Amino acid sequence: MKHYVLAALASAAFATAGQAATLIDGSTAGYYNNGIGTALDGSNPFGGSWMFPGPNVTQGDPSLAIPTGSPPDLTPAAAALGAWLTTPATPGGTWSAGPVPIPAIWAINTETAIIYELDGGSGGLSNVLASFGVDNGLFVWLNGTFLGGHLNAGGVSAGEFTLSLGNLGSGLHHLQILREDHGGATGYSVTVTGDVNPAPVPLPASGLLLAGGAAALGALRRRSRRA
Repeated sequence: MKHYVLAALASAAFATAGQAATLIDGSTAGYYNNGIGTALDGSNPFGGSWMFPGPNVTQGDPSLAIPTGSPPDLTPAAAALGAWLTTPATPGGTWSAGPVPIPAIWAINTETAIIYELDGGSGGLSNVLASFGVDNGLFVWLNGTFLGGHLNAGGVSAGEFTLSLGNLGSGLHHLQILREDHGGATGYSVTVTGDVNPAPVPLPASGLLLAGGAAALGALRRRSRRA
């Protein structure tokens, strides 16, 4: 009996359902970097092609699914990107001074990068899902951890690349994105959704007394059974 009472109290005090929300979309500002240029072109061989093919499809127009265990080597763009994966709040490099609107198109044959902030508040976020469309490719990190990449021939199709970000704790998180283009046109769409969890509510004094009483009652019953 004691355990059921305590479980019910804990559930009432702390288990409040999160509220579904759109956390990031095309109108969300972020730190933006359009100073990478073509520094990565022709680098990172993968799947019989390159993660960053040469301009104007001179090195093909591949469709690639890049797993978490194969993060790209960004050394050729290190000067522009700075410390964006380790200290995203102060990355250095050629980043914007603060969050700015993120353009859906950019200069063809160049790479650009974005840092979005995801605020978990005091209760955290759950069931976070990121959905992208891009022409031609993108690479995604969360708090500096590589989550995967995607290249596809053709234009932008919303939802062509999705990633589950799972549950995120309280406080600030950073979603880091590198966009790739190798000619013809550019394009980008993004939607990140999740449940915003309320802060845990402390058990009121009356609840604590009830919990204590239930525990004492359980102890008395155990002693009575032993007697």
